[in-house]
Amino acid sequence: MRIDKYLWCIRYFKTRGLAAEAIKKGHVSVNNVKAKASRDVFPLDKITLRRDQINYIIKVLDIPPSRVAAKIV
Repeated sequence: MRIDKYLWCIRYFKTRGLAAEAIKKGHVSVNNVKAKASRDVFPLDKITLRRDQINYIIKVLDIPPSRVAAKIV
């Protein structure tokens, strides 16, 4: 799954466009390497994300089949 779609699916961004914009600005890295929006995400990848002046570290445990409900997140 593409990283922009993954960040949208787990509800870190409201739209894929916002996720792609953050990636383009260099706020997202995967395994300590700056990512492109088309980069694929695999289980056990470590995503570092800077949003609203806060650094988030996300470990990918599994790839969701579709967008996750807000209650599950």
